[in-house]
Amino acid sequence: MSVLLPQTFNPEILYICDTWSEVGQSSPIHHHDFLELSFILEGESYYTLESESGIPLHAGQLLVLNPGFRHGEAQIQGCSHQLHVGIRNVSLTGLSRNFMPNEAPLVDLGKFHHQVMEQAWLLQREAQEEETEARIMQKAIVMKLLVLILRGLAARICQLQPKLSATAQRQQRIVDYTVYYLENHYEEEITLERLAHDQYISPAYLSKIFKEATGMSPINYLINIRLNRAKELLHHEHLTVKEIASTVGYQDAYHFSKSFKKQFGIAPSSVASHLQEK
Repeated sequence: MSVLLPQTFNPEILYICDTWSEVGQSSPIHHHDFLELSFILEGESYYTLESESGIPLHAGQLLVLNPGFRHGEAQIQGCSHQLHVGIRNVSLTGLSRNFMPNEAPLVDLGKFHHQVMEQAWLLQREAQEEETEARIMQKAIVMKLLVLILRGLAARICQLQPKLSATAQRQQRIVDYTVYYLENHYEEEITLERLAHDQYISPAYLSKIFKEATGMSPINYLINIRLNRAKELLHHEHLTVKEIASTVGYQDAYHFSKSFKKQFGIAPSSVASHLQEK
């Protein structure tokens, strides 16, 4: 199960949208590059989730929509009261940024369901307030919501999966910590020996269990993080290739360019030139 670490848990609320939908209203199929929580507070609405359409959702149900998940809705009959919350800067070990560990958006939180809906209603009321203190309350509630949802998801996974042995649990903690460290320190000089030393294990053992869990070595995982981050910077920041290389942890811009082209089939300078022409 993915781990939420106190030192990195600082979600940012992008919006809190408290809506009433009348018959005939709809929203086209779309997706976000951030996390969205959608609560059905009252009534019933019909959703399209990826390719499956006409899914009825009623009061008390929750959608956890990870980045890139296509969804839309239509108010076919009656009306519905919904609360939509956009969130970014969610970092869980073992997952891409802003992702929660649910496979399907419609989640079953078991005994945590009632607490989650209570917090959703509390957030709905706080969203109507305008003073600065309300923003602090909103963030506190969203943080609690995310923790409760994670607890609910973890409980369901534990019910469906056999309990891991003590050795397997320790190995999972090692992998989770390594992923967390790489995702949050990729711009630093990192070696396999340093990663292993910090966890009091041998480099060979770390490499073995990490590859079994992720399909790649820790260093290749680090390279992927750096190159994907560089790709984001090329598209959104006005930096030179050399500056981007340094930002993501490469001391040699030539080596960075060579690795980037091998990964994406195009040189970073070509990406930058193409964007400048637009």
